[in-house]
Amino acid sequence: MIHELNKILKQVHEPDEYLLVPYNLAHPLYWIWKVDGVKMKDLNLNLRPFRKEHARFDIFINGQYILEKDYIAEQVNNEFHIRFIKANFAYNLNETDNIKLEGDIDTI
Repeated sequence: MIHELNKILKQVHEPDEYLLVPYNLAHPLYWIWKVDGVKMKDLNLNLRPFRKEHARFDIFINGQYILEKDYIAEQVNNEFHIRFIKANFAYNLNETDNIKLEGDIDTI
């Protein structure tokens, strides 16, 4: 029982941080950024119903936390894409912005 609890805690409390790179900044609706060679960590089947996908990671642009309503996350082969919804931002994103993803992400 304690061994199982330790495994669960490790899955939930082991955040990793990744720097995103521009993928497509010319899309008419989104600024698309990506991280290569990563995927969402596999969670214990008992935890999945209690841990929503958007709660498994956070996005920061130049240190500012970004709400999940402002982007769409998707796994594309061995890349993790974040599509920032242009209409939700009062500023433009460009290649000099520092965008980080922190959370339940694993390298492939």
